[in-house]
Amino acid sequence: MNNKRWAMLAVVVMVAAMLTAAPAAAGSAYHKYFMKGSIIEASEEGIYLCIGTEDGAKAGQVLDVMRVSRDTSGASKSGPKFKREKVGTVEILAVVDEHFARAKKVSGEAGVSDMVELEVASK
Repeated sequence: MNNKRWAMLAVVVMVAAMLTAAPAAAGSAYHKYFMKGSIIEASEEGIYLCIGTEDGAKAGQVLDVMRVSRDTSGASKSGPKFKREKVGTVEILAVVDEHFARAKKVSGEAGVSDMVELEVASK
């Protein structure tokens, strides 16, 4: 094979490798920046969280449940305002894998699209 064919083969192999790796990287980025901490299911089976070993989740951790809602007191120049409020707590029962955990409600409410975060100790 001449040099042009080797170069073309190398480019094809590199592009194929990049296309194969892209969905995995995109999924990881989506989890890390958009879904992390989301309650993705709340049913009789339990509450499933988008937080796992990759995020440091461990069975027994208590997490605050935060709900984001539109603040109806008015809009700013840059658009509507939103507020976060604590609506409950959940406890992680089991970590499913690097991205997900199963939890139970300890107090208050916990619904799909609410967010969880480590409980902050009162001062």
